[in-house]
Amino acid sequence: MKSTLTAEPQVLAPDRYRTLARVGVLVPVLCFALLLWTYAVNIPWMDDFDAFFRFMINYADGKTISDKIYWLLAPNNEHRILTAKLATLALYNLTGEVNFRWLIFVAYGFQFGIFAIVYRVFRSMKLPLIAFVPVAFVFWQPQYHLTSVWALTGLQHEVSIFEILLSIYLLSANERNRFGAAVGVQLLASMSMGNGVFGWVAGAVVLFVQRQWLRLGIWLVMAAAAIKFYFHDFPDLQGNESSVDFFLKYPYLVFSGFFTFSGALMDFLPDAPIFWRSVLPTLFGLVIIPIMVWLLWRMNWPLWQNSRAPMTPAQRRRYFFTGCYAFLMVNAVIIAFLRPRMGYWVMMVSNYMIYPAVLTVLIYLNGLSELSATKVPTRWLRIGLGLGLVVWTLSYTVHWPKVAFRKQMLLTSAFNHRLNDIGLGPSWGTPFADFARQIMRETMKRGLYHYPEGYFSPYETQIRQAAAVPAEPALSIRLNKGSYSTLADLPPGSLPEPIGQGAVLVQSDRHVFLFPSESPFTFGAFYLNRPVQEMQGEILNATLAPGTYRVGVLAPPGNGRPIRISNQRLSFP
Repeated sequence: MKSTLTAEPQVLAPDRYRTLARVGVLVPVLCFALLLWTYAVNIPWMDDFDAFFRFMINYADGKTISDKIYWLLAPNNEHRILTAKLATLALYNLTGEVNFRWLIFVAYGFQFGIFAIVYRVFRSMKLPLIAFVPVAFVFWQPQYHLTSVWALTGLQHEVSIFEILLSIYLLSANERNRFGAAVGVQLLASMSMGNGVFGWVAGAVVLFVQRQWLRLGIWLVMAAAAIKFYFHDFPDLQGNESSVDFFLKYPYLVFSGFFTFSGALMDFLPDAPIFWRSVLPTLFGLVIIPIMVWLLWRMNWPLWQNSRAPMTPAQRRRYFFTGCYAFLMVNAVIIAFLRPRMGYWVMMVSNYMIYPAVLTVLIYLNGLSELSATKVPTRWLRIGLGLGLVVWTLSYTVHWPKVAFRKQMLLTSAFNHRLNDIGLGPSWGTPFADFARQIMRETMKRGLYHYPEGYFSPYETQIRQAAAVPAEPALSIRLNKGSYSTLADLPPGSLPEPIGQGAVLVQSDRHVFLFPSESPFTFGAFYLNRPVQEMQGEILNATLAPGTYRVGVLAPPGNGRPIRISNQRLSFP
C-alpha cells in the first residue's frame, strides 16, 4: 500500500480493497446490533423506576398542559432527561406500555447518529473508505455496555453526545441559517442530561474561534438562561459539594483521574486491582491528550495569523474538532473532579466509556484531516487499524460474557421483585425500596409494564414451593459471608449432569430469592462451550428481608429435580 492520503479525491488502495473496506465498516456495526438484539431485556433497574415509571404515572395524571410540561422537564436524580421522556411517551403511544428493550433500541439510534456525524465529517475529506474502518472498530465495541444495554444511561449519554456533536457540526458550517438550528439542538441537549450544558461551552469556543461576536453574544445569553433553568429546582447536590474537600486532600487523584478517564479505552483488565487496572488507561491518556493539544494548536494557530481564512471543508472540520474537544475536555475535568471520591474505579466505569471512545475516534479523524497532504496518514491509518482491531477484539473478549451475565442477572432480579416486591436495585427496608415497591405496583395495576420470562419460568411452581423440598445432607455449598454479599460456591462435580443457566436459591418462611450463577459465563464455559456442573453465585445481603434462610440451588434440568436444598443456613437480623 504505497499510495498517499491527500485531501483530493483519489484511491488509496486498488478496487479490490473497496469491498474489504465496506466489510470492515459493516462487521462491527452488525456485531454490535446483534449484541443488543440478543442481550437487551425489558427490565427496569435502579433509577429507571423514577425516570420512566414515576414519570409516566405523573404525566398521565396531569390535568393540564402545564402539569404535563412540568413532568417532562422535572429533574430526575441529577439530571433532566427530556429526550428520554419524549421517547418513552412516543413508544407508549405506539405500543401501549413502557418497554425497556425498545427504549434501548432508541438509544442505539442516537448512538448510530453519533457514528453518522463523524462519518459525514470523514466524507468531507474525500478519502477512501478504508481510512474509516478504524473508526468502526473503535466505536462499535461493548466496553461501554452499560450505556448500551441500560435504557436510562443510553438515553442520557448517547443522546447528549449526539445532540452536542450535532449542534457543534451545525455551528462549524459558519452559516447564519444553521445557527438557529444549533441553538435549538443545544437547548434540547441541555434538558436531556447534566453534561448537556457543557455543549454551551463547546459552542462558545467554536463561535469565538470563528470571530462571530454577535452570534457568540446570543449564544451566551441563551446559555445563561438554559443553565439557570436547569439548576433552579434541583432537589439536592448528590454529595458533589464534598468533592472540593476530596480534591484538597487528594489532588493527585483528580489530576491522574483526568488522564485515566481520557485514556480509558485501554481498560482491558477490569477485574485487576485498581492500581494495575489503571496503568494502561493512564498511559494512553498521557499519549492522546498531548496529541490532541498539538492538533488544536495546528488547527487554530493559523487563524490568529490570518483571521480571513477562506471557509473550506478543511476549515469547517477544524471548527468541528475544536468544539468537540472543548466539550469532551470539560466533561473529563468535571468527572475527574467530582467522581474519584466514589472510588477511583469510577474513572473506568462502563457507564462513561463511550467518552474516551469518541475522543479517540475524533483524534484519529483529526489526524487524517490535518495530515492528509503528507505521507504520515498512511502510517496513521496503519496505527488506527491496529488500534481498532486490538480494542475491538479485546473488548469483546473481556466484556461479552459480562453483557451475557447481566441479562441473566436482570431476569433473575425481575423474578425476585415479582415474588418479593424487591430485587431490582433497592436495599430491603430503605425508602428507595418502599418507593420502588409502590411505583411498581401502580405501574402493573395500570398495565404500563409486563415482566418478561426467563430461564426460571418453567420451574416457577417448584421455586414457589421450595419450602416443601427436603434438605440433602450430601449437598455441600460453601458460603463466604461478607458485609455486602455472600459468595455461594457449589464445587465442580456436585451436580449429576451439565446444566445451562442456574441460580443459588435462598428460602425463608416467607420469601424465596434467586441469585444467578456466574459459572456459565467464565471464559472456558462461555467461549469454549465447556459443560458446567458447578455453581458460583453472589447473594446480595441487602436485598434479603430479615430472617433465616435455607440455601440451595436451581439447577435445571437436574434429572427431574431442579430444586435442591442443602443443610446450610444464612441469617440476617
